[in-house]
Amino acid sequence: MINDEYVYEVINNETTAYICAQLLAEEFCAHNPTTVFDQITSKYFFEECAWPLMKDMMDEGLSFLARHRSSKEIVGAVIAGDLYTYHHKHPYDSATPPQAIAASDLLDEMENLFIIQDFGRALKPNLVLHITLAAVRVEHSGKGVASQMNMAMCDYARNTKGFQYALVQITNQVTRHIFVNKMKGKEVTTIDPTIWLWKKKDDGLLCPYKEYTHGLIPNILIDLNADNEI
Repeated sequence: MINDEYVYEVINNETTAYICAQLLAEEFCAHNPTTVFDQITSKYFFEECAWPLMKDMMDEGLSFLARHRSSKEIVGAVIAGDLYTYHHKHPYDSATPPQAIAASDLLDEMENLFIIQDFGRALKPNLVLHITLAAVRVEHSGKGVASQMNMAMCDYARNTKGFQYALVQITNQVTRHIFVNKMKGKEVTTIDPTIWLWKKKDDGLLCPYKEYTHGLIPNILIDLNADNEI
């Protein structure tokens, strides 16, 4: 059932993008299992992850926000872009220095596995939508905002640019429910963070998430032409 208390829009200017990146940083650091585990501050996450990703992908016009209709407040955001573009701008290289946040290198490894192993075909422009960060203010959760925001974004990517698939990695069960149960995504490669070695750090012997207790992290492939729930 659609909740018309909210509207969903493309993030189309730097001021709005900045606000959305701040929202993502604040919500991730308060509620996302990997970020909470790493004890990362919202300022650090904003500077090292949310804002660089937003700036990198904003011009593609595929990132979305959720806005409360009556107050005009931005209450959710999702950063997304073309996986083909991202891969060519940032090709995976195991020899590069480690990123500031261990999970960033873990997710880069997973994206590389998806390209060379999971997808099973050549990556082309406007084929796979790459969903990188998504969050909704906790006070607006439970109203279907996250589901509708992601569905609106995926419909827009398919209808305006011809995207056929979306790729996302999930680190909590709420997000998994959206992309697997509601959007009919298929889990492909999964990584167990408790045994994952940070290959770019300390001669590849560091296991930063060995005490992590929130389960496996999967690559989820979504067919954008499938019938999804609302």
